[in-house]
Amino acid sequence: MWRISLQSVRHYWALFAGTFVALALGVALIGVSAAALAATWAVDGTPDGSNPTATLKDGAGTAHTLSSGDLDMGGVQSVLAMAGVVSAFVTVFVIAGTCAFGIALRRRDMGLLRLVGAGGGQVRRMVLGESLAVAVPAAALGCAVAAVTAPVAVEALNGTGLSPVDLRPGPLLWPLVFAAGSGLVIAVLGMVAASKRAARARPSEALREADLDSRTMTVGRAVTGVPALLAGAVMVALAPGSGAEAATPLALFGTMALAIGATLLGPWYLPPLLLLMAVPLRWADPVAGRLAAESVRTSRRRTASLVGPVLAILAIVGIFTTVFSTTGAATSADDRARTTAQLVVEPARDGATLDRDTVDRLREDPRVAAVSAPAPLEIAVAGPYSVWKEQAALADPVALSRTHRITVVGGSLGPLEPGTVAISKEFSEWYGNHAGSTITYSLFGGEPVRAKVAAVLDGGSAVPPVVLPPDTRGASPAPRPERAAVLLDGRGAASAGAAAAELTERLGADRVRVLSADTWFGRTGTDQDRLNSLVLAVLTVPASLYALIAVASTLVMSYSRRGREIAGMRMIGVSAGQVRRMALWETLATTVLGALIAAAVVAWGAHAYRGSLSVFGGEPPLSVPWGMLGTLFAACVLVGVVVSLAATGRLLRQVSTATTTPHRAHRVPQKV
Repeated sequence: MWRISLQSVRHYWALFAGTFVALALGVALIGVSAAALAATWAVDGTPDGSNPTATLKDGAGTAHTLSSGDLDMGGVQSVLAMAGVVSAFVTVFVIAGTCAFGIALRRRDMGLLRLVGAGGGQVRRMVLGESLAVAVPAAALGCAVAAVTAPVAVEALNGTGLSPVDLRPGPLLWPLVFAAGSGLVIAVLGMVAASKRAARARPSEALREADLDSRTMTVGRAVTGVPALLAGAVMVALAPGSGAEAATPLALFGTMALAIGATLLGPWYLPPLLLLMAVPLRWADPVAGRLAAESVRTSRRRTASLVGPVLAILAIVGIFTTVFSTTGAATSADDRARTTAQLVVEPARDGATLDRDTVDRLREDPRVAAVSAPAPLEIAVAGPYSVWKEQAALADPVALSRTHRITVVGGSLGPLEPGTVAISKEFSEWYGNHAGSTITYSLFGGEPVRAKVAAVLDGGSAVPPVVLPPDTRGASPAPRPERAAVLLDGRGAASAGAAAAELTERLGADRVRVLSADTWFGRTGTDQDRLNSLVLAVLTVPASLYALIAVASTLVMSYSRRGREIAGMRMIGVSAGQVRRMALWETLATTVLGALIAAAVVAWGAHAYRGSLSVFGGEPPLSVPWGMLGTLFAACVLVGVVVSLAATGRLLRQVSTATTTPHRAHRVPQKV
């Protein structure tokens, strides 16, 4: 059967080209993601080894030594890991779809093999041989592309500023081995599922003339699609009451499961929806519109395969971008709502800190009612089974509660005495500490300290996870505040702009910037939006480009087997323009329907995620990056229209050549 597999691939090269391109690009995407992750793992977290350390014992008595100042690569590694997950998901989705679609387009061929005596096992081995014949060179090409593009991708990643240090491309052997192995496994698994259906083809399939779908739903699609749909619905339903931390994976993976279920069950519900969408087309363009409607009604597998890639990429990109944008918008809204200070004082030079003299002079100003200037630092905290690093700050909770709206969840609000700390509500919920309990922590370079939790504070990002007394000593270097929030008294609040100008002049414009709270939040929001855009670009742009190519490949596969259909239309009098408009209406209808289903799925997941967030005194906003999603939808429409019209034009030219050739053959040569 191996020889038949090779001959089949050579004969139906246009049909297998889509799978080849999709798999090669999928392997390249996985390889680039793995190479970038390997580059982050190769970074030495403590390059000079001179950073202060802290040694603590966990609840079981095991000693752990941590080093301060280590490079935090967790952020960029999380982004790259999520990008790899998105790329792998889209690759699996597309490859499984193209394999199943390729088998569906060759039902008559499978029936012919069964008619001449081939058994089900032989047909299955032939299909698996085809997958290997396509997958091996595709994986090799994908590895070659990844080897060339991985260094460029790592350099481009350095330009985003997501990594705290410049990354250097490392050895590519194991990332490429992982990518090639993943590609081969994906291809074989995708074709195994398709080969089962091919092995069940009946000899009567060889006698079928029209490309009609005798079965709208296969058992495999139903068995996989229904559980995926139910699992996604359960995860999304659990998201609102699970808290922001747990709601993120529930909303993301729940929406992805819903997209899988919606795609697998497509042959069942898509044609009726497309028929409803085609009602205006029948009125505006009776011939082409009716042909398009009948085409999507009778070829349900083809319709589902065309809607699938559009639905998948818009759903994945939509939920990721919406969740991240909504998180940033909710955090910003909560910070604004909790801030009662009218002014924010920060160093004039970016990256600098405020000195103690500046903060003391702010407090001495007669128009200033309160100043909160937390000095951030890193500490080591011991738990029952582990020791971890945690963000803390030297701060006065009383001053912090005057410049921000803070709720006391447990304990009492007051000045922190030596041997006491305050913790945030999130820290309390995550690690199980409460007012009156004891935590063990250590400053880096210092000795372990057992402190009593005096208060549990709910203040959003204004309250660090652990608040230490302002007079805590022992940290090296001594922490200094990055900015100060200033609450003015009644007289100063009435003229906050004038107070800001006078404070700037008094403290020195070369040393500090005094901004209104609204202006500072606007500047901070712009910087955060820029960072979020970079993160979303790393997450979605490679997968989006890959999905657009997959859309084009699926269309090429579809039109590679529609020659007889279009020839039949031309024979009964359908004009070439009407055939082209039919292809145009089909593409627009399937693309728009895929986008609408993706929008419904994303709206459900995003609404559930929004329910897990909280904003002080109001509702959390829902932020949707319409520009990015609109551009992606427009790209899907453009790719679909261009490819479908080009493929239709090629088939029309073939039909025209076939009809004119016999007339030329009967011409009698004239003697000269």
